[in-house]
Amino acid sequence: MSHSQTLRGSTGWTTPTPLPKFQLFILLYIQAAEPITAYVVFPFINQLIYEYGITHGNEKKVGYYAGSINTLFFLTQMVFVFFWGRASDRFGRRPVLLVGLWGLTLSIMLFGLSKTFFTLIVSRALSGALNGNAGVMKSMMAEMTDETNQAQAFSFLPLVFAAGVTVASFIGGSLSHPYERFPSVFGRSKFWKAYPFALPCFVSGLFCVTAFTTAFIWLEEAVDHKHRDKMTCSYGTSTDTESAVADENPTAATHLLPGSLPSPPSIREVLTPRVRIAILNNGANALLAIVFSYLHPLILSTPIPLGGLGLDAPTIGLILGLNGVVNSVFQVVFFAPLHRRLGTKTTFRGGLTVYFIVYLSWPLMSHFAKREGKVDAAVITVLAIQQVASAVSWFAFGCAHIFITSAAPTRNALGTTTGLNQSVVCLTGAVGPAATASLFAFSLEHNLLGGQFVYIVLVALVLLALSVSSRLPNVMTRASDERRD
Repeated sequence: MSHSQTLRGSTGWTTPTPLPKFQLFILLYIQAAEPITAYVVFPFINQLIYEYGITHGNEKKVGYYAGSINTLFFLTQMVFVFFWGRASDRFGRRPVLLVGLWGLTLSIMLFGLSKTFFTLIVSRALSGALNGNAGVMKSMMAEMTDETNQAQAFSFLPLVFAAGVTVASFIGGSLSHPYERFPSVFGRSKFWKAYPFALPCFVSGLFCVTAFTTAFIWLEEAVDHKHRDKMTCSYGTSTDTESAVADENPTAATHLLPGSLPSPPSIREVLTPRVRIAILNNGANALLAIVFSYLHPLILSTPIPLGGLGLDAPTIGLILGLNGVVNSVFQVVFFAPLHRRLGTKTTFRGGLTVYFIVYLSWPLMSHFAKREGKVDAAVITVLAIQQVASAVSWFAFGCAHIFITSAAPTRNALGTTTGLNQSVVCLTGAVGPAATASLFAFSLEHNLLGGQFVYIVLVALVLLALSVSSRLPNVMTRASDERRD
């Protein structure tokens, strides 16, 4: 039978359920607001900290302060995201998503108006506290789909995220300092001179407004939350015997089925062995990704004598934007066929493995830049290889989403499960930027291994993540993804 038309389900060959395209489009549009507001600051955050005098002229300390700002965002999100997930189980996904979009809009605009370290961290903390959309969107997407089309739907998440990063990078890199760069349009107002980084923040905030409006008018609940406590999902198939087998055998397929559950499960009941393994692996993957996302613009902006490439904000924005374009192309062209051929676990571990290339590209580029005193063809070549490796690493995200939602023990525990997962992701986001930025600065200040000590630690992180991923189930018979022939 055709690979594209049939899948193996629990009772034989079945036809993939058509995706709810319009509702899925709205959900993905909402998701795009996340990377746009988060990554718009990356091209200029280091320049902002230095220009506003936060480091008092010490370029070596820029990483400390930039890491602290990002840490506050993830710490507050870690505290609140679980409760937003729990609230979405009780009140519905739609109202929680709307509140999150409102929070994103308010916080990113406040960030653009901030000129002190205190107001910068307050605005980022507010963004983390008011927004729990990352986990709630995955829950809603799981409710929109079934075992025959879930992987197809989840494959769009890293694609949209990459597209959001691309847009955000171009916005942040090209619209900062509009008073000087676009005097014919913004030179008439002293506001843009006083707040040189406000425009990219306002533009990203406007995107959130359009997402809020779209969701408010057209987004529908995938499940009637007034009767959510009458729904449940179980591992395996429709029989108790098969469900028991699936619990004992983590490689069995997982399906969402109707049943009965008198009340939402407790956190202890949600944290089954399968959930714990899935969350741990997604956290490891998120840590590797956030380290790259934060450290990359820091190294690009750091002067060449200090181990970076000494690039300006527009160039950094262009590089980050191109990185998003490459990621998007790879997701569209390569992810689905590779996933069908290799399976979820192997594709996930492959995404982790290429971080060796991603991380070790930095000291290699620094070596070439120091040797020539500029960014030459050798540096550009290594940078291009790093871009490709980074795109491949994003394959792990689509696989991680499948592992997480498949592991949810009951349907009405989806919000709790994804909320717990997102809390762990936020923890890695809180620890990752601050720790790696501090380690990067510490390596430079104390000349540890010639300033290269930070990269030894990053390689060790990749090895640890690969070790943890060996515990993932093989999920050999999961509907449309592992056994399509």
